[in-house]
Amino acid sequence: MYAPAMTLRLEAAGITHRGTVRDNNEDCIAIGFWLSQETMTAARSFDHALDLPFACIVADGMGGHNDGEQASLLVARSLARRLVAAGLVGLGAADALGERRAVPRSCATVPSWRAWARPAVGLAAHEAKLAIFNVGDSRAYKLVPAGLMQLSVDDCLQPNWKAGSGVERSTKLLQCFGGRSTFTDIEPHLLFEPCVPGATYLLCCDGLYEALTETEMAALIGENLQASAEALLRAALEKKARDNVTIALVRLAPQSPA
Repeated sequence: MYAPAMTLRLEAAGITHRGTVRDNNEDCIAIGFWLSQETMTAARSFDHALDLPFACIVADGMGGHNDGEQASLLVARSLARRLVAAGLVGLGAADALGERRAVPRSCATVPSWRAWARPAVGLAAHEAKLAIFNVGDSRAYKLVPAGLMQLSVDDCLQPNWKAGSGVERSTKLLQCFGGRSTFTDIEPHLLFEPCVPGATYLLCCDGLYEALTETEMAALIGENLQASAEALLRAALEKKARDNVTIALVRLAPQSPA
C-alpha cells in the first residue's frame, strides 16, 4: 500500500525584553506574520506546517541610536516578507538579503538613517529546505549533543567571542543594515541546512550571549520551547543583561499525513 510522504512542521517560540539597563526595547522579533518590540514576560509559541514558507528574524536595536525602534521594525518586517517571497534556492535568498531589497528605500531619505545601523539574524524554511543568515553580530546556534554550535559569522573585530572568556568584546561592526547615508552592497552570511526532525535552533541578539555562556544557554533549552525561551530570558536578566534581550527558538518536527 502507498504511504504518503511525511511532511515537516516547525515549532517556534519568541520573546523580547528591554533588559535591565535600557529604558526601552529597540530590538524587534518577527516569527511568521507576528512582530514584537514589547517588553514581554511570557514567550509566544508557534506551530507552522512547512508546506508553506516560514521566516523568523531577530533584528538588534543597537540601543541608544535615533529612531532605533522604527529601524529594527522595518528591517525585521521587510526581511521576513522578502525571505518568504524569494524562496530558498540559489540566489533567491541571497538577493532578498541585499540591503537594497531588505531595507525600504524610503529609509535612506531621512536624516537619521546614518544612525540606523542594524544587525540581524534569521531562519527561513520551506518543505525540506532551511537557510540561516546573519549580518552583523546577532547570532544563530544549533543545539548539538556537545551543546551549542554557532552557525552565524560575527561581522566584528572579534568574531566568535565567548562570554566568560575574560576578553572584552568590541561592538564595532564590519557590516550591518543601514548606518550610512546611501545603500551599500553587503555580503550576508548564508548557510543552507537539510530539514531534519528534532533539529533545534537558537536565534538571539548580543544581549543574550553577552550575559550567558554557551554552556549556560544550552542547559536551558529543553523540550518545551516556550518555557525554554522564558528560562533563557530570566537567566539573562538575573545576570543583569545590559542590553535588550531577544530570543527565538525553532525546532523541526514531523507531521503525520492527514
